[in-house]
This record gives sequence, structure tokens and C-alpha cells, in this order.
Amino acid sequence: MNHNRKGWQSNRKGERGSVLAMTALSMFALLLAGGLAIDISHFYTAKAELQNAADAAALAAASQINSTSGGIKSAVNEATKALNKYDFKNIVTVAASDVTFANNLNGTYVDMATAMANPASIRFAKVTLSPKPVTASLSALVIPKTKNISATATAGLSVGLTMNKFYTAYAFIESSAAPLVKGQTYSLSAQAHNNTTPTSYRVLAGPDGNLILTGQIHAYGYIGSSYNIANLTQANMCSYAKIGMNTRFADYSVHPGANPTDHPPDTIIQENITFDQYSTMQGDGVVQRADGMKNRRVITVPIALNSTYNVGARTVVSNRLAAFFVKRKVGASCTLEVEYIGAPMAVPEGTYAPGGQQMSTISIPVLYK
Repeated sequence: MNHNRKGWQSNRKGERGSVLAMTALSMFALLLAGGLAIDISHFYTAKAELQNAADAAALAAASQINSTSGGIKSAVNEATKALNKYDFKNIVTVAASDVTFANNLNGTYVDMATAMANPASIRFAKVTLSPKPVTASLSALVIPKTKNISATATAGLSVGLTMNKFYTAYAFIESSAAPLVKGQTYSLSAQAHNNTTPTSYRVLAGPDGNLILTGQIHAYGYIGSSYNIANLTQANMCSYAKIGMNTRFADYSVHPGANPTDHPPDTIIQENITFDQYSTMQGDGVVQRADGMKNRRVITVPIALNSTYNVGARTVVSNRLAAFFVKRKVGASCTLEVEYIGAPMAVPEGTYAPGGQQMSTISIPVLYK
């Protein structure tokens, strides 16, 4: 009996050793599985963050596309700035070669220099972030210690908008015999509300009849819409034009109550330059006013034929909305000198509705893939 009891006790001691070993292995397996789950989650998070950075960089690049070589250069600059807002900034940088351009979404993407040689057709920008190492901290025994993660994003200009927001409160009047031509510079004269002379401008009134000052406004612009002309004399049209335009050149003499905070100038206030020169200066990082805002000299305006001008009702009907570049301040002659851009370019906000009349040259940046 005693002999059998000792044998039984000896077997129990062996089983206790096996249980301890199994428990240790189970705990190790659980810890390894937990570490593996954490590391895989870390990889997915890193991939998502890197993709977000690429998306933001591509959208920032697309927002600068404006059919000029300077816009291409600005696109590369803005892509770099957008990426550097993310946590990857210490190990991820965007080189000019990482940003490529194309005229079609699925077309051939070319480098910055090639795109700058033919900027008028460019509508899409792609950002490709090369593989970056992400370290596995808890499961390096079963998976590689580092995993390379990359991201690609493509953004570009949308189809032509059917509604544009933040248009500038002017109406430019033209005649069917001499329509405004894209790429041309015009000296538009100020005319009274009851004058239908073409090649001129009017200051708009709000829907309730109140005057809209000639800054950017929260309004909706559509082709074919009726716009209300303010009940102003020629001299007063000129006065409000000076207030609205000259502050963009940091000239507040015509509006003593204005200031750079409430009515910021453009970052570039040099007069008598072309839109192409202006875009090139932006692409080269030129800043003449540190308190300024980019693209304050680019305005979107309803254009209307003088034949649609209803003098009694003080309304005109727009045949299109288009972008213009303001070349200089409004002076004693009251002329507003602008360049009709008329090229595919991005505006801050607008929408597209299927079946609506499109503004062929005005788009917004869209993330495609």
C-alpha cells in the first residue's frame, strides 16, 4: 500500500511540472497574440495616417492648378506643406518628383518640369509617397521587425460647377458684338445704374435691395440668374469699386475704417503684372505682404450682355460666371483693369448639379482616388 501511494505522489509531482510548463506556454502564446494584434492595428493606423497625409497633399496640389506654370510650381509647394502637418513629417518628405500631373485622370502622369511646359491642359495631380518603415514592437518574433508602408492619392479639378459661392459683387457688362475674350486685358469703365454701355462694370445690390460692398460675399452665383444692380451714380460706382479693390493692394486711403485684419490685402501687391507672372511669383514663394491672403486679386464675377439689362428693374441676366485677375488699383479715371483668365482653375467653394448649366472654367479640387 505504501509503495503504491509513493508512486502516485511521484506521478502527481510530474503532472504539476507539466501544468506549469503548459501554463507558461499558454501565457506566452496569449501575450504574443495580443502583441500581434496591437502591432497589426498599429500598421493599419500608420497606413491610414499616411494615406490621409497623401490625400491632403494631393488635394492641396489640385487646389493650385490654374492653367499656368506658376500654378504647377505652387501645387508642389502646397503638397509639401500639407504633408508636413502630419505625424510622419520626421520621416516622410515630398520631393518634386513625388508630385506628378496629367490632363486626364487615367492618363500619363508627368513630372513638374514637363507639366510646366504645357500647363493649360493640366487638371490632375498625383502624390506618391515611397515606402516608409513602421516598426513592430511586440511581435517581432513572428513577423518582420519593420514593415514598409506606402500611399498614393490623386486629386484634380472637378467638372464645371453649376453654382459658385463667394463671387465678387460686380457685374461686368459686354455686348454680343464684342464679347470679352479669354486672356485679354480690359479697362472697364464705371457706369451709372441706368446706363447700359458695354465694356463696363456695375456694383451689385443684395436680394433685398441693400448695397453689397465690393468685397467677397456669401452669395450664390448661377448662369442665367438675374442680378440686381445697386442704385448708384457713376461717381458712387467708382467710389465703391475703389473700396472693394484697392484694399487688395493694401491701400486703405479710400476706406479709413478698413484695416488689413478685416480687409486683408493680397500677398502680392505689385501692379501691372499678368496673371501668369502673378502665378509664377506665387510658385516661387514671393510674399510682398505678410499680412495678406493668397488670390485676393483673383475674382469671380457674373458677366451679362447689355441687351439683358433692364434699366427700370435694375437687373441683368448672367450668361456666365468667370474668373478675372485685377491688375491694378482703381484710380482717378475709375477704370477697373482686369485680365479675363478664362482657364480651368479651382475656386474655394461651389457645387455641381447634373443637368445644370456649367461654368466650364470654374471648378473645385476633388479627391478622386
